[in-house]
Amino acid sequence: MDTKGRGYSKKFSLVPMLLTGESISREARQALRENRIRDAADILMKEYGLSCIEAGQLLDISACEDN
Repeated sequence: MDTKGRGYSKKFSLVPMLLTGESISREARQALRENRIRDAADILMKEYGLSCIEAGQLLDISACEDN
C-alpha cells in the first residue's frame, strides 16, 4: 500500500519483453509497436498455434471473438 492507504496495481505485462526480444516474429513485434494488439494476438495464434485464451493472457487483452 502507498502512504495514502491505496493499493498498488499488480498488473504485469509481457509486452515490453516481447517487443525487445526475438522470441516472436518481426510482424508480431511491429503490430505491438503500432499498438495493434488484436492484430498481434491474431498473428501469434496463427504462427505459434496459441489459443485465443493463451494469446489474450500473453498480451493482456480479450483475444477471443464474441459470437
